[in-house]
Amino acid sequence: MNTSAPRSGTRLYQALAEKIIRLIASGEFQPGDRLPAERELASMFHVSRPTVREAVIALEIEGLVEVRVGSGVYVLSKTPTIEGVKRDIGAFELTEARRLIESEAAALAASNVTDEELDELERLLSEMEQANKSGAGAGETVDERFHSYLAGCSHNTAMQAAVEHLWTIRNRSPQCALTFEKSRAKGHKPVIEEHRKMLDALRDRNPAAARKAMRDHLGRVLQYLLDSTETEAIEQARAKVAAQRERFKIGEE
Repeated sequence: MNTSAPRSGTRLYQALAEKIIRLIASGEFQPGDRLPAERELASMFHVSRPTVREAVIALEIEGLVEVRVGSGVYVLSKTPTIEGVKRDIGAFELTEARRLIESEAAALAASNVTDEELDELERLLSEMEQANKSGAGAGETVDERFHSYLAGCSHNTAMQAAVEHLWTIRNRSPQCALTFEKSRAKGHKPVIEEHRKMLDALRDRNPAAARKAMRDHLGRVLQYLLDSTETEAIEQARAKVAAQRERFKIGEE
């Protein structure tokens, strides 16, 4: 199997996507073929499973593969080009960066936030809770405002600008858009309790608790993304396990 080196300057998931493109172009993977399972691709190319998922999403955006939930990833009939996928930032990569930066912004905000700013965060949290009930991603719009405003409570304009820039990337990135669309389809919404913990830590003027609350929250977002982009046959596996348990149970009677 030819896995020649990718172009310089590419991100890890882009490098993997380009390797798969080359395998499709060479005929190693034919239209209609199912790509190797996620674990197998991760082992084959020595990358993490989130990297595999971001590569698959990039190929899906390019129209080169189709993700069939509960079945796998299949090559489409479109002839790929070797130029590679468009440069973009994936949702996993972006959320990891947010977790690092926003946790420190929250810690700084816990030391600098004013009572008036706490009141505004409380108002935004109430608005987020109401928006979640209307669905269609309405809660995410308020979620962005909550996170941006919280970063502003650090009273550090560079920190606030960094956080807002990450949100701008998220909103403009086709890669992120498709990944978060999959997450919304699974019913994932901003979790009010997690945001409440952030606000409570700010009210207590507790930087360590604020940092942890933000890290835990964005760690949960990463888990949601992993869950919503799972392409293995989870339900089939669960059914198989359930059948085995039932068989063993009958044998014991």
